[in-house]
Amino acid sequence: MSIDTSHRPSISLDALTAEGDLQTRRDRKYIVEQSVVTRLVAGLSPETQVLDIGGIREFGYRTTYFDTPDMASYLGAAHRRRRRWKIRTRVYEATAASAATAKVEVKQREGREMNTKVALDYDPADSAVLTDVADRFIADHLFANTTPAGLAPSLITTYRRSTVFDPISGSRATFDFGLKCDGLSYGSVELDHVVLETKSAGQASSLDRALWAEGIRPIRVSKYCTGLAALRPELPRNKWHRTLKTYFA
Repeated sequence: MSIDTSHRPSISLDALTAEGDLQTRRDRKYIVEQSVVTRLVAGLSPETQVLDIGGIREFGYRTTYFDTPDMASYLGAAHRRRRRWKIRTRVYEATAASAATAKVEVKQREGREMNTKVALDYDPADSAVLTDVADRFIADHLFANTTPAGLAPSLITTYRRSTVFDPISGSRATFDFGLKCDGLSYGSVELDHVVLETKSAGQASSLDRALWAEGIRPIRVSKYCTGLAALRPELPRNKWHRTLKTYFA
């Protein structure tokens, strides 16, 4: 699975960051079939740009999520707590044009709709652990200004991503293909659909409206929480019941 963006203008990572910096944003997520994605991408405006790094437009990601022994991060999302967080390392896999890079990230939800994410450059070789540098970074940015005790890897996801940017609205969208969730000692699960996420400062993007016109609505899906719930049925999972029943059964 992939999308054909060869005929669209490109945008560099630096330009995407400068022109579409949506670290505080509203996210809408969808799970769609490849055929729908192909049709939607073909209908995007001619101005839509595609992230391009050294001629590469599709990138491999490997994300390691960290949680406490009592699953505080997962349960915060499962119980819809007003303040909740995710801590993860993300490796951007090497391509013919660049070596692998990585970041450690703290993602938080503040209030009902808005997500905030901060990231720090990280050594890809350390992606399975949180170093002292990562601990300090987490403590500096997490709500309680401390690193949760006992953080350890709880899920690893791998997938390929393409990113598009609309310079008119400043919105962007990511298309994630070939998602695999590895629960370490709990096995693994794969998704044969595309995870499509739109990101905007507030109002719906043209891609959101195109999806709605086809009767496709946002769905509750979190690579971390949905993947973990699919692998560990003892965890509370009502929030993602529909998604699990439809796509992960």
